[in-house]
Amino acid sequence: MDEGGSDRLDQALGLAIRLRRHARGLSQSALGDAIGVSFQQIQKYERGANRVSFSTMVRICDALECHVSDLVAEVELLDTRGKRRPGGQDLLTQPEAAPLLEALAQIRSPGVRRAVLELARSLARES
Repeated sequence: MDEGGSDRLDQALGLAIRLRRHARGLSQSALGDAIGVSFQQIQKYERGANRVSFSTMVRICDALECHVSDLVAEVELLDTRGKRRPGGQDLLTQPEAAPLLEALAQIRSPGVRRAVLELARSLARES
């Protein structure tokens, strides 16, 4: 758990839900309505502040038109000893990751998306 009390796995599941919700073009209110909770509850799930029960996760996946296994695959961050797996998967839990991916997904031109990626790589090399 981090110092805020939420578990990294809960945060990762929340991020996976958020990214899928955005990909489906749903607001937090629309997802909340679909599963019978308030948009504030969706916010808490997406931040990892509240844990998502299995029954709620099934309802969320139903609303997002994905399988539970899809979300679980995105959340698989820890090995059996509780240490981080190599491979940069922690990058998705950075606060800037979701907004950056959401903005990138809204760019329709593959060439422009590649240019944005190249710009980001160039900036990363300089820092």
